[in-house]
Amino acid sequence: MCMIRVCIKSFLIVALTLLSIGSVNANAGGGVYRFLNLPFNAKLAGLGGENVSVQSDDVNQFYTNPALLSSSLNSKISLSYVNYLADANGGMASYSYALDSLNYFGFNFLFMGYGDLDGYDRYGNETEEFSAGDFAWNLVYARYLGANFTMGLAMKPVYSHIESYSSFGLGFDVGANYYRKDWDFSVGLSVRNFGFRFTDYYDEQGTERLPWNIQMGITKGLEHAPFRFSVTYDHLNDWSLDYKRPEKSNSLLSLEDTEKDQNEIKFADMLFRHLVFGVEVLIGKNFHFDMAYNHRRNREYALSQARGMNGFSFGAGLKVYKFNLDAAYAKYAPSGGTFTLSLSSSIDSFKKK
Repeated sequence: MCMIRVCIKSFLIVALTLLSIGSVNANAGGGVYRFLNLPFNAKLAGLGGENVSVQSDDVNQFYTNPALLSSSLNSKISLSYVNYLADANGGMASYSYALDSLNYFGFNFLFMGYGDLDGYDRYGNETEEFSAGDFAWNLVYARYLGANFTMGLAMKPVYSHIESYSSFGLGFDVGANYYRKDWDFSVGLSVRNFGFRFTDYYDEQGTERLPWNIQMGITKGLEHAPFRFSVTYDHLNDWSLDYKRPEKSNSLLSLEDTEKDQNEIKFADMLFRHLVFGVEVLIGKNFHFDMAYNHRRNREYALSQARGMNGFSFGAGLKVYKFNLDAAYAKYAPSGGTFTLSLSSSIDSFKKK
């Protein structure tokens, strides 16, 4: 019990430290480069798009929490493809390397393209088509501190372009993780995307902040059943996740999101908009099935006439030979959702013994 109390106190100290780091970035909930909040791999997409605590052999997980890097991910590589809404498509490449039993490095490269867009001049006359895209590099370092604790830091250069205009920014992530393998229990805390855009699309000095976010999650597996449950609290830095709409609106959005005063949203509803619930079904070492519910998506994408499966996501993973193939489908709105595919492997598995 003494050891548990020491671990809890240590984690609280780390949590307060991360919260103080995040507090220097005011105006929560806004920010540029919002694509950084999208789930760029199938495991994350299948778990509702928000998770900072799952410990698995998926090399992509440290994208949301740099402290999820570990020695078990040494020399693993992954490629992911995201078929997003409308004509938007994205992807991510990941790689991790364990320098030794205490120090780990990781790398992500991600992009989002928005297809061909119609161009018009200021008078509404049609001009040539143009393209737009976002890119980010995620450079990660993590260190195991002992007593089941890991801390991680990520640096994230970001580049965006629209037609002939471009923008550059720099973000950082800081994360902590407490993991007991014998309990199949993990707690994660991550301050994501705090930083600034240095130049805007007109080559002037930019001052807008990135879409920073503080997330905390718990994952626990059952001892005698193949289930592992996760609960993630999103936006610790901002209680109100609603947005004000005009008093008179012909929007088809649901009643909850046409309320002119965000305070009219009930406490329980607002609380659940912060929470993402996920469950993994671990069938042996070669197959898993994931399912999650994201209440915020359910409310914000709902139509007054239909809600359906909004907010639910499903994923599955299969290991074949030396490769892991994961796929996920997330339902955003009655009219459609997103599909994500990830392929990963270990470079060491191809080396001759």
